Amino acid sequence: MNRKEKDLSPTKLEVMKHAFTAIPEQMGAALQRSAYSPNIKERKDESCALFTSEGDMIAQAEHIPVHLGAMPSAIESVVSSYDMEEGVQYILNDPYSGGTHLPDITVVKPVFQKEELIGYVVNRAHHSDVGGETPGSMPGDSRSLHEEGIVIPPRRLIKDNYLLKDVLELFEKARVPKERSGDLRAQVGANQKGAKEFKATVDKFGVEDFLTFKEQIMDYSEKRTKKMIKDMPNGVYSSKDIMEWKEDVELKVRVEVKEEEIDFDFSGTSKQVEGNINAPEPVTRSAVYYVIRCLLSKDVPINEGCYQPLSIEIPRGTVLDPEPPAAVSAGNVETSQRVVELLLRALYPVFPEKIPAESQGTMNNLTIGNDDFTYYETIGGGAGASFKGSGESGVHVHMTNTKNTPIEALENDYPLRVSSYKLRKGSGGRGKHEGGEGIIREIELLEDAETSIQSERREEGPKGVNGGGRGEPGKNLRMSKQDKSEELNSKITVQMKKGEKIRIETPGGGGWGSQKNLS
Repeated sequence: MNRKEKDLSPTKLEVMKHAFTAIPEQMGAALQRSAYSPNIKERKDESCALFTSEGDMIAQAEHIPVHLGAMPSAIESVVSSYDMEEGVQYILNDPYSGGTHLPDITVVKPVFQKEELIGYVVNRAHHSDVGGETPGSMPGDSRSLHEEGIVIPPRRLIKDNYLLKDVLELFEKARVPKERSGDLRAQVGANQKGAKEFKATVDKFGVEDFLTFKEQIMDYSEKRTKKMIKDMPNGVYSSKDIMEWKEDVELKVRVEVKEEEIDFDFSGTSKQVEGNINAPEPVTRSAVYYVIRCLLSKDVPINEGCYQPLSIEIPRGTVLDPEPPAAVSAGNVETSQRVVELLLRALYPVFPEKIPAESQGTMNNLTIGNDDFTYYETIGGGAGASFKGSGESGVHVHMTNTKNTPIEALENDYPLRVSSYKLRKGSGGRGKHEGGEGIIREIELLEDAETSIQSERREEGPKGVNGGGRGEPGKNLRMSKQDKSEELNSKITVQMKKGEKIRIETPGGGGWGSQKNLS
């Protein structure tokens, strides 16, 4: 009897779906509890997922879209580099071998049940520093990957359940290596927890039911995705936009809907640049996956099946699929945000009551550090308004799903003082429904340190739709001890003195609906 002849009942399929989805959720909780750095412990800048033995994602926690959408490439890279062994975990961060950008460290553990490979548990966490030319490993002006930190292609991290010293020695090149080692050990522990729960869950339901489940749940998600696409009008939709760079860098997409498939073609996008806004191909793919997820009904399980009806064409050598050793640190965080808005604008005619106006379109990456500490944070802003109502204020949007660093934790762990933290009143776009407000985050340095910023939407604010106004563009300001301000570029690294302040004013979201409709 083949598995199709003994499909699981809808009730059992639902029970198993929740059981397996709980595994990456537990992994994430374990990682956050045991991490050293506030970036992982407080901001939850980490993601966890579960994969089949074939390398297909079957369950993910509700973590960070840019991490999760790029994870399949990490599995593919590890599997193509090694024969899987029990008692081994693998590490990588190379954006050209399954990574995103260098601070994102990925740890992969194959899981065996009675000597048979049943799948993989994976986590990816943003380390506050991995070496390179500036604290935080996200320079504002990097031109080559090696300026951004330690590059780790797939290699063994754990062998026979022991941590390999040669890998730990790599992190001696990073700032605050004790913190790096602590976070890395937390990642190893999270995978150990995930593997234990994975095996216990397979035992609970039985291997045969698990094998049936992984096929059936992906088939179900694929059918639901095809149903959504089939309900869309066939046609070609397109969009283009310009990124903030020294010269025009154009992003283009052509989206063709045909029956039960969607083709995404990024031809016409600008060539890669000598700078850090290049986005590795897995990051661009993850933006497409995220948009599809947003359009699907919330009850559709997210797994590899959702992506089967998609065709994605990204020309090699462009800013969305660069050739090594191009720098990519801002491509992961900033270009990914702009690609999401590019795709949403293209599909707006199909979903005018679902797709909002543009949100802040940036993660507002801020890094402050020296040889003794590295603080990293992304800062929320305004979400776009929609047909349903005004946009949320002061939130992380789209490709990031992190929290802020609480002021108490920030000031306790770093020689920094938060002098202002509030909503940026009036920054949301006007309209029948107004865009969400941005944030003002002002931090005083209590030691000399180097500050790096990677941001977007500093020249033009996010667009409104259906007659709505633009949100206010963001601002990056350096404040002297006398509170005299100097406006900084969207991507920059500067040396700062004790007593100076850095002030980030994040963009507001675009408005929805004509202001003529206002009473």
